[in-house]
Amino acid sequence: MHNSSVYNLPILVGEQYVLSAVLSETADTVLYAATQKDMRREVVVESLRPEAMSDHLKVQAFLENARAQSLMSGGSIASSLELVYAHETWHLAKERIEGDPLDVMVAEGRKLSAFAICELMQMLCHICLCMDIEDIAGEPFLMQHLYYTNPGFRLRNPARGGKRGRTTSRRVLTAAAADLMQLVDETSPRAADLCDIMRRMRYPSNWTSLSPLYYDEELVRLQQLFCS
Repeated sequence: MHNSSVYNLPILVGEQYVLSAVLSETADTVLYAATQKDMRREVVVESLRPEAMSDHLKVQAFLENARAQSLMSGGSIASSLELVYAHETWHLAKERIEGDPLDVMVAEGRKLSAFAICELMQMLCHICLCMDIEDIAGEPFLMQHLYYTNPGFRLRNPARGGKRGRTTSRRVLTAAAADLMQLVDETSPRAADLCDIMRRMRYPSNWTSLSPLYYDEELVRLQQLFCS
């Protein structure tokens, strides 16, 4: 068990981030809801537990993750804002995504059009291709890391320090295809075409190193049909 917080909240970090509540935690980090005073906006701050600072490998891993996330900030991915040293440890301030987590939408039985899911799968293909090219490691695909923001989608920053595995994109996209099919409104236009693509994406035996590019092109062609 971990303490619910390593600080008595609220607490000021880096002269402008007011940590107000714990959102989640791991053995080495705590994720806080926070307010950035100067910009008057809600953010999140991931803090390395002070007791982890005595372990060089844990500090190195935290900083490598922060640097990898800075390379993937922007666009559809939540932005990293600032790395701050305060209270004898490191803190990474990040964009707080406003929207509906997709795992909650599935639990509530909500659906999205095939057009929307096609755009989302295309977005994930682009992210995987970029991370493959830049050799940026990433975390596994989880529905709770994706948010529907109406319009569009936002993704919690998936980048991590270290080398990217050869099968990372395959694992991310096959998991996404399997999980996101639950959200497709099968009565919406072109739903059958989209579901056919996603069914083929679900099975690792169908994959080669060029599969992310191949499926991206299929989704682009399908998107053009929506607009025709």
